[in-house]
Amino acid sequence: MSLLEKAGLVRRDEEASDPGAEATYSGATPADDAPVAAPAEPALPIAESTAMSLDDVYAAAAVPPSPYPAERLMRLMDGLKEMSDDMRRRTIEAIDAADDSWTIADPLRDARAKIAAIDRHLGTIRAGIAQAEAEAGARIDATRQRSEGSIADIRRQIAELEGLLAREVARGAEELAAIESTLRSSKEGAHREIDGLSRAAGALQGLVSQFDATPNNRP
Repeated sequence: MSLLEKAGLVRRDEEASDPGAEATYSGATPADDAPVAAPAEPALPIAESTAMSLDDVYAAAAVPPSPYPAERLMRLMDGLKEMSDDMRRRTIEAIDAADDSWTIADPLRDARAKIAAIDRHLGTIRAGIAQAEAEAGARIDATRQRSEGSIADIRRQIAELEGLLAREVARGAEELAAIESTLRSSKEGAHREIDGLSRAAGALQGLVSQFDATPNNRP
């Protein structure tokens, strides 16, 4: 233990060695090999559930403190990675036997509890994704229905306006034709009147011209 402590591979945990701290942890715990149940977790918004750190995840799952956390054992194993698997296992067992403040069961129990917490949180994220998809799907359907209804209403209004336009164009053409016909008839009547009056004036002028030369007929 002293050699490994000097090498920085292990560190005595004074708090974990304290009898009071050990008594705090030594309550009822599941068996080492028993799976830890992950209770159902209500769905959270995706942004909220994915913003949690691992410590937040463990705290939300009420993972109890461990005299020898799983991460500490992982760091120790990483420091011994140059050893063979058998030698590394025996070294860790020797460290365990030399330190009464913890047993190998402690980090394993801690690892199982944290795995269950992570699985539970993953379920929460997946539930959040499913809920977000369902809500988005409902909004998409409502938006599509509203859009299709608006488009149909606009097309109906366009058809009505096109019909109104066609009727207005026809009515305008009829009114223009009527005005032009009335003008043409009026002009023809006026020209006939002009011709009649002109002929009458010409006849009278001929009469005047015939007798203007006679002195007795001068005014």
